[in-house]
Amino acid sequence: MDQGVCEVMQMLREQELPPPGNLQAIAYESTCQAKQTQTIPPHQNSEPQSATGSKAAHTRLIRALTELTGLADFPSLVIASPAMLELILAIEDARDSRAPALITGETGTGKELLALAAHALSNRRSREFRPFNCAVNSELIESELFGYRRGSFTGATGDYTGIIREADGGTLFLDEIGELPLNAQPKLLRFLQEGEVRPVGAPRPVKTDVRVIAATSRNLEWDVHLGRFRADLYERLNLLRLHVPPLRERREEIPLLIAHFLDRYQQEEHRQGLRLDDEVMELLLGYDWPRNVRQLANEVHRLALRSGNGEVIGAERLSPEIRANACPTPSPPAEIIAGRIMIDLSLPYREARDEMERQYIINALKQTNGNQQQAAAKMGMSRVGFMKAIKRLGIEAEKRRQPHE
Repeated sequence: MDQGVCEVMQMLREQELPPPGNLQAIAYESTCQAKQTQTIPPHQNSEPQSATGSKAAHTRLIRALTELTGLADFPSLVIASPAMLELILAIEDARDSRAPALITGETGTGKELLALAAHALSNRRSREFRPFNCAVNSELIESELFGYRRGSFTGATGDYTGIIREADGGTLFLDEIGELPLNAQPKLLRFLQEGEVRPVGAPRPVKTDVRVIAATSRNLEWDVHLGRFRADLYERLNLLRLHVPPLRERREEIPLLIAHFLDRYQQEEHRQGLRLDDEVMELLLGYDWPRNVRQLANEVHRLALRSGNGEVIGAERLSPEIRANACPTPSPPAEIIAGRIMIDLSLPYREARDEMERQYIINALKQTNGNQQQAAAKMGMSRVGFMKAIKRLGIEAEKRRQPHE
């Protein structure tokens, strides 16, 4: 690892400010601040010019690290939260290792971008970065990954190297690794352990040097428990675990992402001088972004597309679900979704238990069109016990009966 990177990482861990002008931080900081000022109202800027103390020190160190490592080439990869800093430090610690990594996180959090940054920071940066989505046709995935020999199956009219060997010397990004069929998992495990692949129809394995970074939005531990994913493969992939938090848990990055996307989409759509008014910024900052960074990028792209040069964009241009967030409808403490009772886990135990029981009884009554005797039998309760539960839980009469069609 470069000495400058090592110095910055150590100072980040110790929160020491580098001397002025050191580690190329000052110029990069002024560039970033200039870009943010163009698109975000001054009071919304997450890093005001007057910032002092530990926050300012942290900001300058992050930007120094970004500049020195080359992460400046990945403006969508914002490092403004402790969680993202930890991810970058973990990547730096293993930047020259061949050890596999597993990136977890919700859809749209930027897992592939993080994998690409990990490749760019490694000693493999000059070689191939090959993404491959494991959610392809299960009948083709083995030949796609490992290659095949001519005549090994119908349609194999020539030799094919395979995705893994095409990435020799570089990085293979296996997206949606949880969708990899069970019959292909042993061959991937052998490759990770031995560094060799056997193409379909080949008499012997072939050595290859590839680092694997896998990603998933699934709970692989649960898939292992259910027998959908091999435990030994999971343990091998999980050697370096990188969890990308959802955007709602790193809101301090939202202003920087908005600035980046607005600048990017202004250029793409040939717009100039677009700005967001205060209400728009408040709504964007307060929204939970269930589809994460990808949804935020699409929202800003939509705003740029529908606005004219020099326009100050108002809240009327936002998507309905974001505008509705200004007066959100409170979520019920418990509700039935797709046949399952969903409970607000922040509730105290007794309240959560009562809400689950209430929804269970209401659902049984609806299914029996309000017939209490049938509902009680459906739930395996006595009629007397059922009536006591209705009274105790305060289930209203109008909720007991399903209207006739």
